[in-house]
Amino acid sequence: MSTLSSSGSSRAGIVTGGAAGVGQAIVRKLVSVGIGVAIADRDIDAARKLSAELVDAGGNVVALHTDVADAASLERMLEQTLERFGRLNYLVNNAGMLGPIKPVWECTDEEVDRVYGLNVRAVFACTRVAVRHMMERRSGAIVTIASVAGKDGPKNLSIYASSKAAVIGFTKSWAKELAPHGVRVNCVSPSLVEATGMKGEMPAWFSEDSVGRIPMGRPARADEVANVVHFLLSDEASFVTGACYDVSGGRATY
Repeated sequence: MSTLSSSGSSRAGIVTGGAAGVGQAIVRKLVSVGIGVAIADRDIDAARKLSAELVDAGGNVVALHTDVADAASLERMLEQTLERFGRLNYLVNNAGMLGPIKPVWECTDEEVDRVYGLNVRAVFACTRVAVRHMMERRSGAIVTIASVAGKDGPKNLSIYASSKAAVIGFTKSWAKELAPHGVRVNCVSPSLVEATGMKGEMPAWFSEDSVGRIPMGRPARADEVANVVHFLLSDEASFVTGACYDVSGGRATY
């Protein structure tokens, strides 16, 4: 399985959508323990701003202009990561989108394609590119951001919920496929996360309803999600693969 250690020494990885929100929190957490991080994001200005801040603080970080829906962009992402760090120990598939909040009879094919294109197809493509290097080294760990919506299927959110259910499903399949190659694969399923772009896309009534379903009575913090991601990447989770870890304040319990 993965040789990742809790010290972070000589490790490097990619965080897609790492310039803001949960992705930024994951980048900050990994850099704080000495991990080299490629911030792969379409918003290159935001990625460069974050990178400059972290480099000034002593972090080993590079900003990469990446469109996870474009195959050539993903190949460049891997090449540039290897040029900078010489290795790829892990991948965090964080880039995603909420999509429309509406009943099924109002959903269009274009909306389904748009959400699935980013939340499902792009994760397949990104993982295919990154895992080749991990398999060659027989070491690595992958974490994808799913959602509690993928477990309980909220009303009016069927496109997003089903895309995140797909994440949970392919995580379990990939874990079985990659275990013989020394690569662990897990996902996390957060509830609503405060102060993120996705939360900002929700109408107030939907956000309030989502918080009302959380037994702990509040949204998750981005750093709480990042802490679980870091655990799953580390050797402390060396016998954990094919798992979906909830960060939901008790909303989901399976």
